[in-house]
Amino acid sequence: MENITFAVAADVSTGHEPPDSAFEHVLEPLRSADLRFAQVERLYSERGSFQEQGGHSAKPARQHPRIAQVFKNVPFDVVSLASNHTGDWGPEAAEDTVETFQRLGISTIGAGRNIAEARKPAILECKGIRIAMLGYVSTTLPQFWATESRAGSVPMRAHTFYEPYEYQPGAPARVVTTPHAADLEHLVADVKLAKQNADLVFVSLHWGVHYVPRPCDYQPVVAHAAIDAGASVILGHHPHQPQGIEVYKDAVIFYSIGNFSFPPRKRGHSYAMPLGEHLQQDIYSVEPDPGIMFDYRRHFNEGGIVFIEADNTAVKRITYQPTLMNAAGQPEPLKAGQPQFDKSLTYLNWAGKFIKGGLTDMKADGNRYEVFVRG
Repeated sequence: MENITFAVAADVSTGHEPPDSAFEHVLEPLRSADLRFAQVERLYSERGSFQEQGGHSAKPARQHPRIAQVFKNVPFDVVSLASNHTGDWGPEAAEDTVETFQRLGISTIGAGRNIAEARKPAILECKGIRIAMLGYVSTTLPQFWATESRAGSVPMRAHTFYEPYEYQPGAPARVVTTPHAADLEHLVADVKLAKQNADLVFVSLHWGVHYVPRPCDYQPVVAHAAIDAGASVILGHHPHQPQGIEVYKDAVIFYSIGNFSFPPRKRGHSYAMPLGEHLQQDIYSVEPDPGIMFDYRRHFNEGGIVFIEADNTAVKRITYQPTLMNAAGQPEPLKAGQPQFDKSLTYLNWAGKFIKGGLTDMKADGNRYEVFVRG
């Protein structure tokens, strides 16, 4: 059986000028693959009303449906619409976005006109190999989830608790998260059913916390459960920076692949939701000493393309092509010998130490990092 190559890009926000320029520097590596996937951070609709509870000071996310053509021009074969932005303009805009991609002939996962459609996997077939893709989101509001009668996304919720490290009032606390039991049961059932109809199952998860290098407690639990149910690769995004990579039972978990394509925007734009009382900059950056700013967004421009090589029995090899967004918010492939190529590799190996089973000794192979080779 001949191998196929599946290329994965994480968070994508369109709105570049001209629109097609969003991917102009990465067309060659993307088109070198047989199939392509992206995580979509925008809505494509002229309907709906802005949902203030989303916590944004401006009105992001909604763009004219014609802008989605940039995904077809690559072309991407499947996209996930499950994100914290799925409901920013109400269920009408979410429904229109699904229909926009369907008209373009691009499969969607993670969102739909109702929960049944949103949970349905995308089945891609290439060279006789069938791949099922499923999409979920942990970072969203209850009114953004799909129901039997409302368009929206597929939730993979988590509970949050706080444990003090020591017995001092006001001392720092450890944040403890656990998966929502019913959501995890649904996810496991989805994976098992998808595996019955496909050779391989890839799961996309919009999860984690912005601008931090490590996953939350609930994330390995969810990832391991999905793999135990039959998934081969977990594709994570949302933190807006790369995080460590784990190999579990010969399946690979990307907790966060990092940003791929984002048009420039003014800093201080987003408020933390749902109350909208504090800027994200206030929460995710600190000034430990006068005039010294520690900026948690320093990895915002970093990301990459994951290349998954597989046959109809298993994933055979995974490599990672690091990218860096330029001043126009366009991803550019990094090459061996460039300082940032080595810095990104050092960072990913460092981030792996925060994960049990995380990769800490990845090496470069040409212009990519070697992530996994089946023994």
